[in-house]
Amino acid sequence: MKTFKDIIKQDIKSTFINDNEFSEKHRIDGKEMSVITDGIELLEREKKVKDKADGLFLKQKLIYVAAEDFGPLPRIGRIIKLDKYDYRIIDAIAENCMYSLTLEAYKG
Repeated sequence: MKTFKDIIKQDIKSTFINDNEFSEKHRIDGKEMSVITDGIELLEREKKVKDKADGLFLKQKLIYVAAEDFGPLPRIGRIIKLDKYDYRIIDAIAENCMYSLTLEAYKG
């Protein structure tokens, strides 16, 4: 008999992290995986773009990935490459076999 955690893990792959439904393929640190980008939730959490006095601006992204695909929960402050851009992880939360990662990058 499957446990509740087994059912959630199966649902993550078949429903939430499904490239035909919510996710898209992206490369994180050179590894291709399915990623959900959530701009609406990020707007709920805080402003998406912050102006900086030195002419730089902060771009933030909120992504969800399957823990099984990503590996160990990354530490806050770690730099990851999402596709071809570097981002610093400013928040990392494990949520039922998925990770919610808030990323930021400065652009000039």
